[in-house]
Amino acid sequence: MKYMLMIYDNPDTRSVFFGPEGAGLMAEMEALMGELTESGELVSTDALADPSSSKVVRVRDDVPVITDGPLAEAKEHFGGYLIVDCESEARALDIAARWPSAKIAAMEVRPILDPAGEEM
Repeated sequence: MKYMLMIYDNPDTRSVFFGPEGAGLMAEMEALMGELTESGELVSTDALADPSSSKVVRVRDDVPVITDGPLAEAKEHFGGYLIVDCESEARALDIAARWPSAKIAAMEVRPILDPAGEEM
């Protein structure tokens, strides 16, 4: 089954990766990425740019209205993701719990649906 593991962070949690403990967290992340790549469970992953560079599109009366910034005001934002293809939800939750960001911010695990609406 495929799952999206969504990484939520904020400027403070992102800065931890560049502070004194950052080297250890990056090493953990690289080790886990290597494990997931070797096992074939990693489908894709990317970090996202700062929310200040995002645009929000809403169509009202058939007219697109485009505004700057994140969709909602929040302390945390969607900062990156992994898509994994693993045997069970339990395995996806295990991967999320081992992701270094989960020590300082939230991770959300959600099944991915195929076009027919079935879990992949």
